[in-house]
Amino acid sequence: VGIVAGHWKSDVGAICDDGLQEVTINLDVASRVVAILQSEGYDARLLAEFSDELPGYEADVLVSIHADACNVPEATGFKVARVAASAIPEEEDRLVECLITEYGGATGLPFHKNSITYDMTVYHVFNEIAPETPAAIIELGFMAADRELLTEDSFGVALGVARGITCFLTGE
Repeated sequence: VGIVAGHWKSDVGAICDDGLQEVTINLDVASRVVAILQSEGYDARLLAEFSDELPGYEADVLVSIHADACNVPEATGFKVARVAASAIPEEEDRLVECLITEYGGATGLPFHKNSITYDMTVYHVFNEIAPETPAAIIELGFMAADRELLTEDSFGVALGVARGITCFLTGE
């Protein structure tokens, strides 16, 4: 299982007016997801945004973890997407559905289906990894309205992502 910590070792991602950086949230949650999966016996590894391991990367699943900006203070919720031009659309749709169901259930956040961006569906990592590796990108929540959850319950957030991944891997 590959877990990309969005923006890690690349840039800081979104920044709130008070200095909170997206990469801080992403790395914290991604590290916890890896630890949870490893504790359950999965071979999970943490990857940087532009890791040298990504070209041709083969795994049972890859998930890239991000957080949404602070620029819309009242916005709350999460997003999940796969590559638009998928070589394995049914499999990746199942991954997306597992993440939506398990993450939404764990966090209580609403799913923002209508705000998935073009950048999410053409995310660079999707075009670097092996086309037969199922992959998705998740925006965990908004760094303003969802801040408390993202920063004070990062274990619960990570558990939701990990449960989505195990749902996909086990078919349950």
